[in-house]
Amino acid sequence: MTTISVGMLGCGTVGSGVLTLLNRGANQIAESLGVHFNIKKIAVKHPDKKRGLNITKDVSFTGEIENVINDPSIQIVIEVMGTLDQAYKAIQQAITNGKSVITANKELIALKGPQLTKLAHDNHVDLYYEASVAGGIPILRVLNESLITDQITGLTGIVNGTSNFVLSAMKTDHSSYEESLKQAQSLGYAEANPTKDIEGIDAAYKLSIFSQLAFGHSINLKQLKRKGIEGVTSNDINGAEALGLTIKPAVIARKKDHELFTLVGPVAVYKQNPLANVNGVENSVLVTSTALGTTSYSGPGAGSEPTANSVMSDLLAVTKHILLEQIGTSFNKTTDDIGESSLMNLPLTYFLTLNSFTGDKAKISPKNYEYLKQVVKVNHAYFCVTKLLTKEQKNELTSALANGVTEVHFYPILK
Repeated sequence: MTTISVGMLGCGTVGSGVLTLLNRGANQIAESLGVHFNIKKIAVKHPDKKRGLNITKDVSFTGEIENVINDPSIQIVIEVMGTLDQAYKAIQQAITNGKSVITANKELIALKGPQLTKLAHDNHVDLYYEASVAGGIPILRVLNESLITDQITGLTGIVNGTSNFVLSAMKTDHSSYEESLKQAQSLGYAEANPTKDIEGIDAAYKLSIFSQLAFGHSINLKQLKRKGIEGVTSNDINGAEALGLTIKPAVIARKKDHELFTLVGPVAVYKQNPLANVNGVENSVLVTSTALGTTSYSGPGAGSEPTANSVMSDLLAVTKHILLEQIGTSFNKTTDDIGESSLMNLPLTYFLTLNSFTGDKAKISPKNYEYLKQVVKVNHAYFCVTKLLTKEQKNELTSALANGVTEVHFYPILK
């Protein structure tokens, strides 16, 4: 039996889930891999706090991160603190000390992933971060391993459970945005301060991680076209339904030649689109590749055990590398030098909402009517599906509508 010594940074929701799964699966891991995991040290803010965890007395809780990352006997460090600067410095030091690292920190990987990947490669250790995106869906392993011989051309997904729950509740319960958000908070699906979720920041981090593996490109988050769901109204939800559409919070990346077109924000999808039926806090990712076409991956996007399961998957992968002396080969993809642009620069079809219409539709010139494919009226608002519009045509239509409409929303329609 081989013993692998593990240290942990943090022991909150995800960390506790990891310990639970380790205990539950200890016998199976021992039988299949001949490995016993020794959780030697766990760094936490309050080491003396009583914890209702089923762990051995040999586990040492410490208030100092350095006691974990500088312990020469620890081979693997699991980081589940959720901070940025502190976690970055800790992981840097752990890697420099020759330890493989597993992290669930999406913000860290989105902002510092390429630097840490290079450091891990240079120090011949593994850096795994499956748990940083989409909770219990093994999507990063699919991108990095299952599709490594294929050419990925597009990626579309719902990767933020809070935003998806809010929009789903607005549709099914006919509630307002504010009411749906409060419901999400009361159920534990939204933070007290949900800014990163509802403004698309969390989703942007995840798209950046996807891009690093799928396209070998680190997205410039400052230039990324990002929009939150806070502007979506009940009228928009009802109007979309009248036209056979559903509004969903999406991340999109499409590669055309040497350009990557990206978008984070609410979009409209027809009911036959697989994303239309992804409701509540569920996540789903559609990957388009040359050999397989479009494949779908769905599952829980968050939670203690789903996320911890991804950490465990990484732990087993790193362990196999240690046993086979192949460490330092994981999640390292050559950077592809491609350009980056907004998806809105491509010709798109839009779901158009005209709220607070100050005049009748005759005020829109006949030329602009040529851009509209469908028009319906719900209560005092108009809802339209446009024809395929170039960026210039969309701008022209927007300018024309500004003369008679006080509130206009454009939602790209996904095929």
